[in-house]
Amino acid sequence: MTVLIVVSEKDRAGLNIASCLARDYGFGKSTEYSDPRILQKDDILLARTMEETIHLESVSWFPDTTSVIFASRHTSEKGDPCLTVHCPGNVLNEAPYGGRPRSLALVEPNRMRAALLSLSEGREELGLSYLVSLEATHHGPTELPVPCMFVEIGSSERQWEDPIAGKAVARAIWIAATSPAKGTLAVGFGGGHYSWKHTEAVMKGEFALGHILSKYFFDSYDQAIVELAFRRTVGDCSHAIIDKKGVRGPERTILVEFLKRSGREVVMI
Repeated sequence: MTVLIVVSEKDRAGLNIASCLARDYGFGKSTEYSDPRILQKDDILLARTMEETIHLESVSWFPDTTSVIFASRHTSEKGDPCLTVHCPGNVLNEAPYGGRPRSLALVEPNRMRAALLSLSEGREELGLSYLVSLEATHHGPTELPVPCMFVEIGSSERQWEDPIAGKAVARAIWIAATSPAKGTLAVGFGGGHYSWKHTEAVMKGEFALGHILSKYFFDSYDQAIVELAFRRTVGDCSHAIIDKKGVRGPERTILVEFLKRSGREVVMI
């Protein structure tokens, strides 16, 4: 059983986080791999790759991998400082940023919950003026045979290289890798790209969110993708958390009827 943490050599935020992980958690030369780009601490591997993480669709050279955590940058036009957690996937019939169209990655919500809670704690303890949020499901990779997730620093070069933000994200990744936080597994629906209501449901409640299908998904609503979001969640996932103001009324009605017919428990927030 191996958790693999992956950073891209092309990603300054990822390299910042990797440096903090190696320093703070005692990663050293791997006992299993001779490549100097691969470090190890117990059964956790930390690997650098020349490929952008959104295009990494195979980890076959690490045959014992059971979960992948990507340490990465987050980019936005506003450039607001933020620390984010999300799982990859493409909910529409297009894939401009890696992965396959209409395909969702496997996800472990308990690891995502652990990372989000740690980021929130780290922000307070380290005095970071950063937003902390889950994001809706987006970009690749989508076809890895094991669960994966992203933990990111955003949203501009200044934040990507911030050593304090790097320390906070490194700790969140370490905790997600070693101590998943149990919660009621759920798929999220509605809201914008930043999933504020779902973030609150995790930080103030019992839920562990995996895939979140934002309000933009409902422009091309597809019940097959809704079903896929549950199937690609590792564990017994039967709850749907709906941002009731983040989904238009007629679309919300169609979604709720489908979820109830499918035997899912619906929670409005």
